[in-house]
Amino acid sequence: MTFLLLKNYDHYAIVNDDADFIAGRVYPLNGRQGPYRVTADVGPLDRETNEACIVKSLDDAIPAFLAYYKRYPLRWDRVHNSYWKSTLFLDLTVEQDQQGDWLAYRENYPLLQDGKPARFATCADAQRAADVHELDLFPNAKIIDDGLAWLPDPEIDWRSVPHRVEERANWQRSASDWLP
Repeated sequence: MTFLLLKNYDHYAIVNDDADFIAGRVYPLNGRQGPYRVTADVGPLDRETNEACIVKSLDDAIPAFLAYYKRYPLRWDRVHNSYWKSTLFLDLTVEQDQQGDWLAYRENYPLLQDGKPARFATCADAQRAADVHELDLFPNAKIIDDGLAWLPDPEIDWRSVPHRVEERANWQRSASDWLP
């Protein structure tokens, strides 16, 4: 997992570079020299942003951000009749079908077994499988050979999608120059 600090107008975005995803932010509190407030944007559905910490330098922002998530690991939340988990890469969902089986999804793509949606006897089994396979198909992800695989998302590697590369470049060009 690679995280970068990218200028974003009046603050820095903590970007998961493998997923092209803003996972947190860093705000200067007293101008360019710091200290800096680090926020964690990924978490339970009942909150939008949480202050992770205050750091003295930008070099400390990403390690402090990651330490926050070690202290407060992401969890599954119940939403009506399904379970959701936002991660530092994407969203996972587990829901029960009409036959009583549990199915797992990653960004609306089903987890497959033998080319068909994988069916699990319990919610916990479906959650475990989704967690284990969360990073499948991302660059540098460990391959797990257990017969389960996500239906491929053609944009999972944003660097292979021209319009996503262009969007990232445009964002970086348009960011404010007043930040160091």
